[in-house]
This record gives sequence, C-alpha cells and structure tokens, in this order.
Amino acid sequence: MNSRQFTPLGRKLAVAILGTSLLALLLALILNLISMLLSHRDDAANRARSLTSLMATSIAVAVDFDDADAAEEDLSSLALIPGITGASVYVNGTKLFASYGKGPQSVTAERPDVLMQLSKLTVVWPIASDSSKCFLIVDVSLDDQWAALSRNFLIAFFIMAGVFGVCIKAAIFFRRKLTDPLLTFTGTVSDISKCKDYSRRVEYDSNDEIGLLVSEFNSMLEKIEQRDIHLQNHQEYLEQKVDERTHELELSKLDLMRNNSMLVEEIRKRTKAEMIREEVERINRHDLKSSLSLIIGYPELLLRNGGLSGIQEKHIRRIRAAGYRMLDMIRNHLDMFKMEKSIYSLSSRPVDLVETVCGLEEEFAPLLGSRGVTLGVELDNCEVVGDEHFVIPGEEQLLRAMLRNLIQNAIEASETGDKVILRMDNYTKKQFSVFNPAPVPKEVRSRIFEKYVTHGKENGTGLGTYFAALIARTHGANISMKTDDGSGTVMTVSFRDDSSQ
Repeated sequence: MNSRQFTPLGRKLAVAILGTSLLALLLALILNLISMLLSHRDDAANRARSLTSLMATSIAVAVDFDDADAAEEDLSSLALIPGITGASVYVNGTKLFASYGKGPQSVTAERPDVLMQLSKLTVVWPIASDSSKCFLIVDVSLDDQWAALSRNFLIAFFIMAGVFGVCIKAAIFFRRKLTDPLLTFTGTVSDISKCKDYSRRVEYDSNDEIGLLVSEFNSMLEKIEQRDIHLQNHQEYLEQKVDERTHELELSKLDLMRNNSMLVEEIRKRTKAEMIREEVERINRHDLKSSLSLIIGYPELLLRNGGLSGIQEKHIRRIRAAGYRMLDMIRNHLDMFKMEKSIYSLSSRPVDLVETVCGLEEEFAPLLGSRGVTLGVELDNCEVVGDEHFVIPGEEQLLRAMLRNLIQNAIEASETGDKVILRMDNYTKKQFSVFNPAPVPKEVRSRIFEKYVTHGKENGTGLGTYFAALIARTHGANISMKTDDGSGTVMTVSFRDDSSQ
C-alpha cells in the first residue's frame, strides 16, 4: 500500500450511487423548471396574440374614421386584462394614432409577430384599415412567470429531498451487501502482506465476481509459494557460482597484472626504439643535406663559370633541379608532420608562380619526353611566355612541392599524345588548376585527398595529393577536384581574398 490516504470501497460506492442519484434529480428539476417556464411563456404569447387580434379588429373602424378618441377608449379596456402594460396604434408606419399606458415604440411588421424578451413580450398586429402601414403594438408583462417558477421550484425541491433520502437508505443497504465480503478479503490480504506467509488462503466461497477474485488470489498465492521455493534453491546455486567466479576473477587479475607489466616493458622498449629511429632519421637527413650541397653546388658553379654548350647547360640545370627536388623532399618529410599536427609556422612572402612553374618545366622535361605528354601553362586564358607574373603570398618551397605533386600526378595519369594544362586565373580569389584528360579511378575518387590512397601506380605512395592538400590548408587555400569519364580531371586550388592581395 502506498502512502496515499486509504478510502474504503464502500464509501466510494455510496458516493457514486448518491452522486448519480443527486445529479439525475438536479437534471430532472432543471428540465422541469425550464419546461414549465417555456410553457408559461407560450401560453402568455398565445393569449396576447388572441387579445391583440381582437383589439386590432375593433380599432379598425376608429382608424378608418380617424377617430383617435374612440381608439384610445377601446385601448383603455385593456386595463381589465392583467399583465398589459401598454398599447399603441401607429398609422403610416411611424405616426402615433392612439396609446394606452406606457405606449411601446413603433415596430414595423408586415404580418403578425411576437417579440419575446426576458420579462415581457411585445405583440405587433397589422390593422385592416384603409390607412397604409397601420398596426397595433401591445406590451405584456411576464412578471407572473417568476412567482410560478418559485412555487414549482419549492414543490420540486421537497420531492427531490424525499427521493434523495430514499436513495441514501438504498445506498447504505447495497454498500453493506457488496463491501462486507471485500472487507474480510482485504483484512486477510493485509495479514499475508505483513507476515509474508504465502501458505495462508482466503476463506470465502461465492458465485459472484468477489468469489472469482478470491479463487484467483488463492491460486496466485500457491504459485508465489512455489516460486519462492524455486528462488531459494536458485539463490543457493547462484551463491555457489559467484564464489567460483570470484576465484576465477582473482586468478585473472593476477594474469592481467602480469600482462600489464609485460606491456609496460614493451612500451618502454618501443619508445626507446622510436627515439633511436628519430635520431637516425635526423642524422640521415643531415648527411643527405650535406651530400646534396655538393650535388647542387657543383652545377651552380659550372653554370656560373660558363663555357658550356647548350645541351650541357640543359643537362646541368636538370641535375641542379633534381638536387633541389631531393632537398625539398627531405625538408618536406618533417614539414608534413608539423602540418598534420597544425603546428607548422608559415613564413609567408610573395612567390611568383609563373617563375616556379617555368623552373618545374625543366624538371619535368625527362618525364614528359618519356611518356609523350606535353605541358601547357596559361595565365588568364593566355599562353605563358615567361615574362608574366602571378604572385601568391606563401613559402616558395611548399608551393613548388604542391605544384610538383599535382603536375606529376597529372602527367603520370595521361596517355601518349595527351596534354596537361596548368591554368592560373586572377578572379575575385586567385586560383590555379591542373587539367589532364584522364579521369580519376572510381575506387579512389571520394578519398583522393586522404593519406596513402593510390591506385594503378606500381611505386605510388599515396602521399602526393595528401601533401598537396596539407600545403593548401596551411596557406589558407581550398583544394578541390572535379572528374568524370568525358571531360577528364581538374584539380583546383583557390586562395583566400587576403592571399590574393
């Protein structure tokens, strides 16, 4: 039982019976009073209509002879009729011809009409006369309806009180007959709930709903008793299993502690190995840079001294470009890590992409020649001749690496006879794009800028477009790709407004 106040069912049953009876009596009283009131008003309206009809007939002669005194004399006879408060005769619509008492105002009507109000009614009756729009208006008071209503209310109230008293006696009688067995049942159930003795049974036999309820309750008690026995046995079994499982967990805990110790030792070894690897890489980068200084320095020296033929100077420049490319790759290895962690500090200065692209043309000459592909460079839809300028704020080595990766991917994806086009455009936002007629394979289109994504390249690492996207993001630019089987592939890099100043 919850904490709410207990209310016996017998009391609720008595309240329901008495409430229903009282509501029915009130409704009957209200309906009877309303019916009486409506009947009284209808009778008054019928009497007033008949009286007004007779009076209109008698006044018709006085109206025809324009005898207002005779009409008023006829109207004065209405004093003998109780409830008549006033009467008026109007001719020509609004002209008062004769009146009695508190004469009512003019109301135009083409046929007899009764106007009902709360405490009076007004009868409008046309007069059969030679005058046009001649009618009689009579006001009848309905004050007597309230006295009749009061008398009927008192009579109905005493009748209702008597009937309600009989209903109280009947409610008490039926409450005892219906709820005494329930009280016995409730007491037994309360005792069982307190002592938790589910072996007890309720002693009651009847062929009604309460008897069925007692029978089902006894059956439920029997099932609960059997369930308790089963739960007790199952609890003992579970306690035994818990003890066994606790012992197993203790053994597992020891194994886990031992494995954790081994894992900590393994992590320590791997951390040390990683530190050694990073140190070796740092030394290798240092050694490679030292060696590359010779590879880059000697070509610079030879070009500065001159005396070379055209083909020799061309080959020397290619050696120098390859040296710078290797130097960029060594630098970019560490830069890529910093850009991934968003900790790279960009040293921005104006970079002429036309000059950078012209330098890359020399670098890609062997690759273009071996694959039979041509490279075109356009600025604002015009072929670049070499003296134009397309300045972007940024780091030259990073922008050169981004262009190199995008152009190299486009060349490697092209077939013999294809043309790769690099377009630079001065729109609201500066942008450049790399076009090649080959589509990107469907397997990698949605992941083209992800790390280690490659397809169809024997020695591909999947870092070219990924590194290009990192560089674009570091420069605050947006890189995107459009590709389909019909129009080929366009990689576009769009710089911010402040980058284009």
